[in-house]
Amino acid sequence: MTHVTEDDLDDLEFDTLRTGDHVTAARRLGELAEARSGGVSRANVLLRAGEQWQHAGDHRRAADYYRRAVQDGGETYGDPRAYLADALFELKEADEARALVAQIRADAPRDPEVYRAVAEVLYAQGDAAGAHEWATSGADVILALRDRAVGTGVGGPGEGAPDPDELALAEDSLEALLRLRYRARVDLGRGEDDYDALLDDLLKNA
Repeated sequence: MTHVTEDDLDDLEFDTLRTGDHVTAARRLGELAEARSGGVSRANVLLRAGEQWQHAGDHRRAADYYRRAVQDGGETYGDPRAYLADALFELKEADEARALVAQIRADAPRDPEVYRAVAEVLYAQGDAAGAHEWATSGADVILALRDRAVGTGVGGPGEGAPDPDELALAEDSLEALLRLRYRARVDLGRGEDDYDALLDDLLKNA
């Protein structure tokens, strides 16, 4: 059995970026998922294995690993269903992919990265309207956290304020969400709005 840390996984993926050998990385991650005895969750390792299979162009194997990550139910970054939906779209299994997207929406996730992941999947499939909706919802999650942080939320000053680390992580997602939203608006032929003005402010202050 093997104790697997996030650093171990990051090192493996960094080496893969250098070598481009995604198949070997996927197989190694698959082995680690079965052999791990502690550290990161099994679901997290399975999800990373799926990503490597997808980078290798084997969407069927990627979908299998994503399904296993979903079924495992352990802690992961993001939502493995979004990654599974991406692989299913590539496999031309759009009905199941959209059903997964609907499931995620029904769960009302609070992680902005889930919204970004789904928005990117939909945009890649030519669904600019869907991407726009998800990117907007993700931005709204972050803006609501901001309101709570400064005491302008429903709970009143200081009450229910988010963890500073949570807010910082969320803020890291805001620019990507707003950029994707803007691209979708351009595709849809829509004019600029307040969210686009917010993006302009972020870029000016970067």
